[in-house]
Amino acid sequence: MSFRSGINRVLFTLKEKVKVNFKTIGNIFNEVISDQMRTKIELSTMCFHHGDTLAKIKRCRDYIESQGFEFGVQLHNSVTKDLYNKIKDLNVGFSVHAPVFSDYFINLANNDFNTVLAGFQNTASVMQSLQSSVALFHGFFMTQKPIKNDPAHYGKVLRDAMDNNYRLNDTRVMDPKFLETDEFKNYQNTVKEHMKQLRERYSSYTLCIENDFPGIGNGNQTPAHLIYLDCPIWLDTGHLWASAILNKFDFYKGIDTICKQCQVIGVHLNTNRTPLNWNLKSPDGDTHSHFSREYDMDTERIISILKRNQITHFTIEVVDGDIEDAAFFIETYQAS
Repeated sequence: MSFRSGINRVLFTLKEKVKVNFKTIGNIFNEVISDQMRTKIELSTMCFHHGDTLAKIKRCRDYIESQGFEFGVQLHNSVTKDLYNKIKDLNVGFSVHAPVFSDYFINLANNDFNTVLAGFQNTASVMQSLQSSVALFHGFFMTQKPIKNDPAHYGKVLRDAMDNNYRLNDTRVMDPKFLETDEFKNYQNTVKEHMKQLRERYSSYTLCIENDFPGIGNGNQTPAHLIYLDCPIWLDTGHLWASAILNKFDFYKGIDTICKQCQVIGVHLNTNRTPLNWNLKSPDGDTHSHFSREYDMDTERIISILKRNQITHFTIEVVDGDIEDAAFFIETYQAS
C-alpha cells in the first residue's frame, strides 16, 4: 500500500468517526427532546385565582411548549362554574382533581359504596365532556358523616365531620397514634376495597388516590399507606412534607420509596414553606407557595428525585402560579 493511499484511508476513517460521533450526539439530543415531549407540565386551576386567566394560560403554554414539554390544565376541586366555562373549550389536555361540582368529598372509607359512586358522578360527567382520562382525589376520611366539598374552609369541614379525639392536642393535625389502631386498619381495608371497585366501575379512566395532608381523620399519610393500597397514586409533595414532619420519616427517601414501590401517575408540586420545626398549627402546614430556594423544603432535590424515577406528569399546584414557576421547574428539571 502506498503512502498516499495509507493517508487517504486514515483520513476516511477519521471522517467516518466524526460522522458517527455527530450522529451519536444528534441521537442523544433527539432522545432528550423526545423524553421532554412525553413529559407533561400542567397548571392547576389553583393558579387562576387572580388576573387574566386566558392570558396566563397562553404565556405559560407558549413557554412550556417552546421548551419541548407538553402543556395541560388540571381542574382543582375548588374550580367554579364561571372558571370552568371560561377554559373548557381550550384545545388542551385536562386532568381532574375530584370531586368537581359536588357538594361532598369522595370518601372511600364510607361503608356504603353507593355513596362513593354518587360522590364521583359529577366528576365522571365532566371527564366525559372534556375527554379527560385521569382523575385523582383524597379518598380516606375516618368518618361515616358527609364531608362538605369546601376547600376554602377545609380545616373547619374536617372538624365538623371528624371525631375530635383524632386531633393532636390543640393543633391542626391528627394524632399519629391513631394510625396504629384497629379502627384505622378497618377503615384502610374499606378504602382499598372501594378503590378497587371504583376503578373496575370506571375502567376506561385512570383513577388515582392522592396522599393526604396529615389533618384530623385523614388516612393516607405515609409511604407505607400508599404502598398498601396497591392502586394508582398521585403524589403531593407538599402534603408529604407536612406528614414527614409529623410522622418523623425521611421526606426525600419517602418520595423515592413511593416512586419505586407505587404506580405514580403524576405529582403535585409547590414549595411548602412550613419549617422543619413546625409547631403543627395554622397557618403553616400546606402553603401551596411559589417555587423558592428560601425555605427548608429543597424543591430542586425533589424535582431531581422525580426525574431520576422517570415521573412524566407534573402539576404546578401553586396559588396564583405563573410563568416564573414554570420556568423554575423546567430549568431545574433540565439541569438535573
